[in-house]
Amino acid sequence: MEVYPWESRVGIVEDGRLAEVFWANEDEKVGNIYKGRIKDILPGLSCVFVDIGLGKNAFLYAGDIVMEEKKPGVNVLNLLKTGQDVLVQVKKEAFSEKGARVTCDVSIPGHLLVLLPFQTGISISRKITDDEIRKKLKSIVEANNPQNMGVIVRTACLDAEEEEITAEMQHLYHIWEKIKKKYKESKAPSLIYEDMDVLERTLRDYLDGNTSRVVINNRRLKEKAAEFILNRANVSFMVQYEEGDLFEKYGLEKDIRKALKRKVWLKSGGYLIIDETEAMTVIDVNSGKYTGKDNFEDTVYKLNLEAAVEIPRQLRLRSIGGIILIDFIDMKNKKNQASVIEVLKNELAKDKAHTRIIGMTGLGFLEMTRKKSRYGISEFFTQECGTCGGRGRRINDFALSCEIKRKLANMGYLESQEIICEAHPQLLQFVANDEANLAYIEKKSGKKIKLVSNQDMNFHEYKIYPGTI
Repeated sequence: MEVYPWESRVGIVEDGRLAEVFWANEDEKVGNIYKGRIKDILPGLSCVFVDIGLGKNAFLYAGDIVMEEKKPGVNVLNLLKTGQDVLVQVKKEAFSEKGARVTCDVSIPGHLLVLLPFQTGISISRKITDDEIRKKLKSIVEANNPQNMGVIVRTACLDAEEEEITAEMQHLYHIWEKIKKKYKESKAPSLIYEDMDVLERTLRDYLDGNTSRVVINNRRLKEKAAEFILNRANVSFMVQYEEGDLFEKYGLEKDIRKALKRKVWLKSGGYLIIDETEAMTVIDVNSGKYTGKDNFEDTVYKLNLEAAVEIPRQLRLRSIGGIILIDFIDMKNKKNQASVIEVLKNELAKDKAHTRIIGMTGLGFLEMTRKKSRYGISEFFTQECGTCGGRGRRINDFALSCEIKRKLANMGYLESQEIICEAHPQLLQFVANDEANLAYIEKKSGKKIKLVSNQDMNFHEYKIYPGTI
């Protein structure tokens, strides 16, 4: 994990490769619960706009509205009125011109359980397959759920003792009672519950026996992570502090750059083409340089197997959601087809997001869906290119300026007392305007930072080198 004043980034690494990446700045709001006020009701779009105290009104879809007095067949929008107070939780961050997406169906997640106050019934992780264990976990939750609220039993319960599960159940109940109390006492719009930061949330969701170590470039948060782990039973791994640009040091930056490209090369010489549209994502498997040594069916089968392993990783890394169509190379052998789909299912089982394989379409595409709760790498790191009228994308101003500041902050090893950053004036302006963080960089590196404008450089290019002082 990397922490800077302007951003935090967490990378999940599996087998030496970046599998998922999370980022946040000081304005992160996902998971927070607000007492909002309805500003506008749009029946034609089946939605409501809610003021939660941020710059833009939040978007509340009719399907996310929960009302106890709602009767079957009644349009929920007819039960609302402008100026009405409403309890909402941010489920998707505000981005670009879009306000945050919120829901009334709030959830309070823990390491072992997720409490759903406005639902009923107990759901158990699909990754817990043993029937006896499922029955035992269900009985534990039922015995400690007097209000019969909805509860999701997470995979982490496999390694937990009964006492831990019951203790977390009571803890989540306590949080909900505090939220209800604060809702009654607060005026709209106001924040009434703040979710964990990106570090704690990642530890909460990914903390299991498969974790070998956590590396952080911030001493304070290193101690915080170590303390968080101490409170978890059946979990033991190393938390270590390392200075510098960790994503660059461990080769993760290049994985992010690759994830911005359409083409993904496979080790065999084949490749994937990934095209994201507004409606869906289409993934095409191509043989490329791979010709194989055996007959055509075996060659195609091996290539599709490799693609079935890589595709789930790309979905996680890019945070692709919604409808996904995969065009595997045609196979005649039905056993081979079933084997490829089975490998795909096994790899998708590693995904924390809910996925579902629908089956083959009439045109031979494999159709699947993946739940999306956050913006992907493409949306976060790129923007529409004004030169080509929005048909292409380029690295955006914010992401580039963050990259420059990260590099400057970790160049204290230079012997020169001055570090020069040379770039296009438009890009340099984003860095120059951030006076507070420039001061932080100079203090951390012990160097004077000099910004040099160069009109002849391309916007996405920059040079960092030692000065003569």
